[in-house]
Amino acid sequence: MTRTEMTNIFAVLMLAFPRADMFKGGLAQMGPTIELWTACTGDVDYWLGQQAVIRVCRECKFPPTIAEFREAATAIRDEIAAKAQMVFQAIRTAASFAKSPEELYTSALIGREGRAVIDAVGGPERIMEARSWAEVDIQGTYIALARKNTWLTGGVTPENARRLEAPK
Repeated sequence: MTRTEMTNIFAVLMLAFPRADMFKGGLAQMGPTIELWTACTGDVDYWLGQQAVIRVCRECKFPPTIAEFREAATAIRDEIAAKAQMVFQAIRTAASFAKSPEELYTSALIGREGRAVIDAVGGPERIMEARSWAEVDIQGTYIALARKNTWLTGGVTPENARRLEAPK
């Protein structure tokens, strides 16, 4: 994450943990802390950081350490990968039994998330016509959709992320 992104994360943490000693003096006094966190979370993308801050706010009584924040981001990333794999397998299984695009689309195996992915890759016809699963990129599409929607994480969408940004 960048320094600006980490400042936004800290603005949220300050709201969530207003009595924490580390936030006394506000963002203006937190320069070295924000620099350290930025250096230690450079490989965490901002969207995952937003999801992680919401998770730690829900689960922690005290502000997280850098390690706890990273653990939350890693857990969310791993959960997304696991869910993407499950949706991929459900669509693949349903496609192997479906006799028509309509049967694939209405399969009980794929659920709401699976239908959203099918729509995003071009519909059931596109999946049934594809020569390989790599051609339709089910997993990549699932991950892209997860970043745009709250149905996966219950977290931050790009639209409401602006509410979590630090005042300018």
